[in-house]
Amino acid sequence: MDTRQMIEQRWLSGGLFPSSNDAKMKVVCVIDRSPSAPPIRQRVYEEIEKACKSFDATIQHISFEKLDFGETSVLDSFYNADVSISEASVQTQQSALFYHIGVRESMGMDDNFILFHDTDPEQTLALKLSCVGNVFFPYLEDENHTVYVTEEEDGMKISLDGDACLYPNKYSLSARLKRGIKQIETSTNIHMKERFLSDLRKARENLKGEELAKTLSNMRNRFDDPQLLSLDIVLNMLLSYRDIQDYHAMVTLVQDVQAITNEQCSKIVEIPAIQQLYAFALNRRNKKGDRDKALEVILKAINKQDPPVPDMICLCGRIYKDIFVESDCKDTAARDKAIQWYRKGFEVHPNEYAGINLATLLVISGKEFAKSSELQRIGMTLNQLIGRKGSLMSLTDYWDVATFFEICVLAEDYGKANQAAECMFRLEPPIWYLKSTVNNIVLINTCRKKNEDRIVSEEEQIFNFWMDFFMEAAKEISSDLRYPVLVLEPNRVYQPSYVQINNESSSEDDLDEPSVRLWHCGAPRNCKQIHQWTFPASSIKGVSIYKRDKRAVFLYVQQNSDDFQIFFPSETQKHRFYDLVSDMIEDKEGTVLDLEMEYTSSHPIQYEYEIDEKGNRVILGRGTYGVVVAARDLTTQVRIAIKEVPEKNIEEVQPLHEEIRLHSRLSHKNIVKYLGSISEDGFFKIFMEQVPGGSLSTLLRSKWGPLKDNEATIAFYTRQILEGLRYLHDNKIVHRDIKGDNVLVNTYSGVLKISDFGTSKRLSGLHNFTETFAGTLQYMAPEVIDRGARGYGAPADIWSLGCTVIEMATGKPPFIESAH
Repeated sequence: MDTRQMIEQRWLSGGLFPSSNDAKMKVVCVIDRSPSAPPIRQRVYEEIEKACKSFDATIQHISFEKLDFGETSVLDSFYNADVSISEASVQTQQSALFYHIGVRESMGMDDNFILFHDTDPEQTLALKLSCVGNVFFPYLEDENHTVYVTEEEDGMKISLDGDACLYPNKYSLSARLKRGIKQIETSTNIHMKERFLSDLRKARENLKGEELAKTLSNMRNRFDDPQLLSLDIVLNMLLSYRDIQDYHAMVTLVQDVQAITNEQCSKIVEIPAIQQLYAFALNRRNKKGDRDKALEVILKAINKQDPPVPDMICLCGRIYKDIFVESDCKDTAARDKAIQWYRKGFEVHPNEYAGINLATLLVISGKEFAKSSELQRIGMTLNQLIGRKGSLMSLTDYWDVATFFEICVLAEDYGKANQAAECMFRLEPPIWYLKSTVNNIVLINTCRKKNEDRIVSEEEQIFNFWMDFFMEAAKEISSDLRYPVLVLEPNRVYQPSYVQINNESSSEDDLDEPSVRLWHCGAPRNCKQIHQWTFPASSIKGVSIYKRDKRAVFLYVQQNSDDFQIFFPSETQKHRFYDLVSDMIEDKEGTVLDLEMEYTSSHPIQYEYEIDEKGNRVILGRGTYGVVVAARDLTTQVRIAIKEVPEKNIEEVQPLHEEIRLHSRLSHKNIVKYLGSISEDGFFKIFMEQVPGGSLSTLLRSKWGPLKDNEATIAFYTRQILEGLRYLHDNKIVHRDIKGDNVLVNTYSGVLKISDFGTSKRLSGLHNFTETFAGTLQYMAPEVIDRGARGYGAPADIWSLGCTVIEMATGKPPFIESAH
C-alpha cells in the first residue's frame, strides 16, 4: 500500500489525525426498553436507531433509573452528548427528565428531542407547552406497527430514501428524526468552521513565535473532522503557517489534503491561491527537489489562469531569483529568467513588488539608474504608486515603506532611504518581512561596484547603521555585547547609536569595573554637544523594560541624573541587554532592581483633597505644567501636596513614575520629600510633602518685594539652596531647573526646600511642552543652551542659583529682556 492509499484509508476511517472517533455525532437516548415496557417503546427505539444509522452517528441507550440515580459516567454521557432523545410518556419521570435536560441547556447543549406517546390529546398539549426550546414529537402506531409522528408539519419535504409519507403531512418517526438531526448536523458544521476560524484569528492576534506554532499544531489536530477541511480553513491555516515561516507545515498540509481522493479535497488543492501558497512554501523550504516541484506547480497554475495573475508570475521570478542568489550570484541564466518573469508581472499589472525586484535585478545585471531608461521608468511608476497612498510618514503598510526604501537605495538617495528606514522601524514588521528587504539590499551592495577610496557621507553612514539595525533585528538568537540602537532624545528625535556591554574592567576607559558604553552614530562634525558616554556599573541607578514597546528599555544613570530611552532591533536583544545590566548592578549600592514592577502594584497613598468654604479644592500653586493642590494623607492624617499634570503624552508616564520611585529615597531638610505617584483620571499625580507658605517667586511678587536692601535675607535663603543642591549633587542628581518658582519657603519656620528636582525634563514631555527653554531661558547656563539637554552637569545648577539670587535682589527674573 503506497502513502496515498494509506492516507486515504485513514481519512475514510476518520483517522487522518488523532482522535478519529470524536468526529462522529453522539446521540444519547433515554427510553424504557425493559421487558415490562410496552412493546411500542422497543419499536420507537428501533426508529431512533434507524435515524442515527443514516448519519453514522453513535447511539448510547441510558435507562431512566440510572440517569435519575446520578451515576457520574451516566450523567457525563447524557450532558455531553451532541443530541439527547428522551421518551417522556411516563408522567412520574417527566420532572426529573426535564431537570436533566435543563442542565444540558445550561451547558449550551441545546439539541434535545422529547418523544411522547400521544394517547391523550390534553396531556399531549400540556406537555408540548412545557417543551419550549426543545423539539417535541408526539407519536402513535398504526395497524402495521409503524410508528409515526402525529403532529402535522405543512410543507415538509423529505427526499431521503425509504421515507414515505404515511398520512397527509405525517411521516414516520425515523423520517422526522432524520430531518431534525440533519438540521443539527448542518448547523454544527457551520458552527465548527466558524469556531475554528475564530480560534485561529485570536491565536494570530494574541500569540507569536513558539506559542503560536504550538497552538497551530494543536489546531491542526482538530482536522480529525472531515467537515473542517474546507477551502477557507485550509487557506487560513496556510497563511498562519506562512506568518511563522513554518514552510514544512504548509507543504505537508497541502500534500495531505491532496492525498485524499474525494471531490471536496480535490477542488481545494486545485484552487489557484492554494497552488500559489504551496509553490511558495516549497521554494522557501528548499529541500532537495523542492525548487523544481515549486516551478512545476506554479507554471501549471499560471497556464490555467486567463488572464494571468501577477502574483503567480512574480513567484516564478522569485524562484529563479533565489536560485541565482544561492549560486553566489554566478547563475546568470537564472538571473535573466527572474528578470523575464518579474518584467512580465510588471507589464501585466504594475505593482510595487514586481517593480522593486525587477529594478534590483536590473541593477545587479549592470544597469545604472542614470543611464537606463527602463530603470528610470520603473522608478517613476513605483514613486507614483506609492505617492497615491499618501506621504511617507502616513504610510502604514510595511511593503509600501520598504519599496520606497529600496527605490532610494537603488538610486543611492541615502537621505530619503534613512527617512524610510525610521518609518520601517516604527511599523515593527515581522522578522521575515525584514529579512526579505535586507537580503535585497545586501544583494545590491554585493554586486554594485563602489570606489573604496571615496569619502562616505554622513547620510550613508546613517544608512549603514540602519542596515546593521535591521540585520540584527532579523537574528533569532543573540549573544552579542554590542548592538545598534535608537536613543529617543528629549526632543523626541530617534538618534542612531551603538551600545556596548563591557563585562570586564576597561583599560581604554580607565575603569576597574564593568560598564556600559553608548555613542551616537554619524554625529555632525564640529558639534559641541556630547555624543558618547561610558557608565561604570556603580554609576547606573537602574534599568527597566518599557511597557509600551517590547523593544525598549530605560537606563537610569547618576551622571547628570540622566536617563536614556533605548530601542533595540528586537525583543531578543532588549532582553539580553536588560539581563546583563541587571546582573552588572545587582550588588551595587544605591541601585534599584525592581523598577520594572508595575507602579500600580505598589500601595498608592489614600488621600482626600482639602476643600475651602466654597467647596472648591485648595490650590497651593500653578506652574508651567500643572497645578499643585492641598490634600490629606488618610493613613497618617498628615497634610500633603499633590502636583497634577495632564497626561497628554502617555509615553512619558512610565519613566516619570520610575524617576519618582528613584528619588523618593532621598531625604534632606532643604529638598521636598517625594512620597509617590499615580496615574489617575487622565492626570499624572505626584505626592509630596506640603510646605506652608509658597514659592520664592510668589513671595517676592506678592509680599516681600525686591530684597536688594536686605542682603542678610538673600544670604539666609541662598545658603539653604546651596545645602539642598549639595545633597542632590552628592547623590549625583542635577536639578536642571533651579529658579524661584521651584524653591518653596515655609513662612512659619523660614525653612527653604527645593522642589521638582529630576522631573522637569519628563514633565515637559508629558505635557507635550515643545518650547522646552521658553519658561526658564533666563536661568539657563550657557553650556545648557550650547550643548543641549545632555551636555551639562552640576555647575549648570550653580549658574541657575546665581540667576535666582538676582531674582531675589530685583524681584524679577534675570536677563528679563531675553524673554522678549
